[in-house]
Amino acid sequence: MQAQSSVTAMPRYYSLRIALFFGGYFLFGGVALPFFPIWLEVRGLTDTEIASCIAIPMALRVLLTPLAGAFADRAPNRRYAVRIFMVASVVIFLLAWPAESYWALLISTGAAMILWHLSLPVAEALALTGVRRFGLDYGRMRFAGSLSFILANLGAGAILGFVVPEAIFWLLAAGLFATMIAGFLLPVTPPELRALDDAAKPPERPARQVLGNPALLMMLAASGLVQASHGVVYSFGSIYWQQIGFSGVEIGALWAIGVVCEIMLFLWSGAFVRRLGDYGLLMIGTLAAVLRWSLFPLELGLFGFLLIQCLHGLTFGATYLGTQHAIARIVPEEMTASAQGIYAMITGILMAGVVALAGPLYATFTAGAFATMTVPALLALVVLLIYRRLEAAS
Repeated sequence: MQAQSSVTAMPRYYSLRIALFFGGYFLFGGVALPFFPIWLEVRGLTDTEIASCIAIPMALRVLLTPLAGAFADRAPNRRYAVRIFMVASVVIFLLAWPAESYWALLISTGAAMILWHLSLPVAEALALTGVRRFGLDYGRMRFAGSLSFILANLGAGAILGFVVPEAIFWLLAAGLFATMIAGFLLPVTPPELRALDDAAKPPERPARQVLGNPALLMMLAASGLVQASHGVVYSFGSIYWQQIGFSGVEIGALWAIGVVCEIMLFLWSGAFVRRLGDYGLLMIGTLAAVLRWSLFPLELGLFGFLLIQCLHGLTFGATYLGTQHAIARIVPEEMTASAQGIYAMITGILMAGVVALAGPLYATFTAGAFATMTVPALLALVVLLIYRRLEAAS
């Protein structure tokens, strides 16, 4: 039976409502990640313009994410913040349909995706509230997002076998709309109830002391580097696979297989966290990234790429899970959304830098561009070791 706070009753269907939001959020992501670059290519954008349409919004949201996290922490409730972000995202994205020029596409899709991204740290803070206050299993809630992602990969790939590529836009719009609806269903944890729970805690440490903790920042930087190492495959993986002869269904399957492994990790996340701890998960994810990007440029064929994509369950899944549990362990609940904002900011800076380089790297090296991603993965390994020493010394 799920544990509940002695002060605050758990809102009804808390876990399910968080899971529904993750499902909607990654429904959009499951279409956007493999097929948004292809839609931009159909609209006539060059490799460099495609990369910039992905990288520039990443860079801009870096400036907005900490503010969005602070806004969510101070809003009447966190659901309120998600509603604002997602309604604006849907409305702005629809303006991209008549857009034809590079600048019009950059502004409309970029603004919509920034707002979409801003909603996730807020929902993550709600999920960690469930972990801390009600004893919920984070991985089980996040599982819905992974399942939604894989269904979107396969479903969109299958649909595109029968319709024109322009239909990608409406698949993306449907994903954003589903996220918006799920955002309206999120549970509410008002500040006054959080204050009641916090009254029995030891005196709070200043936000600067908690969020500026060098060990925390090193951990977030290491995780951000591993996530950023996905930048080239996120930008040009589908285009590369299409160029070497894979069909839309096969491309969807290549994205989906990694998420299948991610789902398996999230389903049994409780056991993995107990056995490995957050540091162990981060280390495994980092080492898997070094291996994945070292092997990616080889002529592997469909079966070989399916095996390599299985490592996504570790490079993304283990890294992400380890980060979330580390935040839950280190950061007080009332600062969780701000901590998530800092994590998103760090990851956004690093990812934007990598994606900005992805266009020139892919244009120059093609398959070899993927091998360059071992650099941020190896750097993450060094930063993780620094984090371990800082935490041991504190």
